[in-house]
Amino acid sequence: MAFSSHLVSILVCLASYQTVIAHPWSAEVGRPQVDPLSIGPKESLSSTSRLSTSCQLATSGLLAGDFGRCASILELVSIFDTKDSLVSPINNWVTSACSSTPCGEEGLAAASQMIRTGCQNDLKDGSIAAVAIYSIITHYKQARDMFCTQYKENLNYCLPSVLGNVESQSGETITMAEVSSLIAGKFTPADQAFLSVPKETYCNACGQAIVRQSASMIDAIHQDPAGIEFNYTSSFTVSRIIDICGPPFESQELDSTVQVARPGNDEEV
Repeated sequence: MAFSSHLVSILVCLASYQTVIAHPWSAEVGRPQVDPLSIGPKESLSSTSRLSTSCQLATSGLLAGDFGRCASILELVSIFDTKDSLVSPINNWVTSACSSTPCGEEGLAAASQMIRTGCQNDLKDGSIAAVAIYSIITHYKQARDMFCTQYKENLNYCLPSVLGNVESQSGETITMAEVSSLIAGKFTPADQAFLSVPKETYCNACGQAIVRQSASMIDAIHQDPAGIEFNYTSSFTVSRIIDICGPPFESQELDSTVQVARPGNDEEV
């Protein structure tokens, strides 16, 4: 059960914008006990209720800037609004974001400054949402590489592909409500979904890519947190996943059957 929750932490909770960076904690490794983040109005990044008013304004401002366009923020926000399976909204978002021209340095710098200024107190207080948004912007390349990893043969993106396979084989639907409960350390049907299917459902090339790319992202933030406190490293979580999936997950390289998508989704990197 314990090691399964670590795997679910990466494969499921990466779906949530506010937890993609900050959620790797779990109860077994002393994760801070926090309430689930509630999700609010459509097309508004102020939906993360744990943000201060000034930080809500700053995050909403991302929608109108270059970062909002290159990162397909509106499609990302729609993930929070769905009451049903996360698979299609996640797939819609990564398809849009990964086929768009990657964010440029100027747009990233502007977005970073906007969040650093407007969310100063939130970042100081360690707000999961603020730290996540800021860290994704300041470590955009690592974040994009993880979300945009896909199979070479059919160009299906790894994160929705793995989650979709788990759903179809388990008969369970992985929802935003379950992700929020998982953040709070609760056992959910999403956990049961991963426990009930053969490990080959996620111990595959895409599963390995998600784990390795997200580990690289987390470790990059740890090494250069860009002025915020970030005390988590990926080594413990990855070691537990290796216990499940075996030696192939020890590799630092992506499997030959997957790639990081270029804009347009049709060429190998």
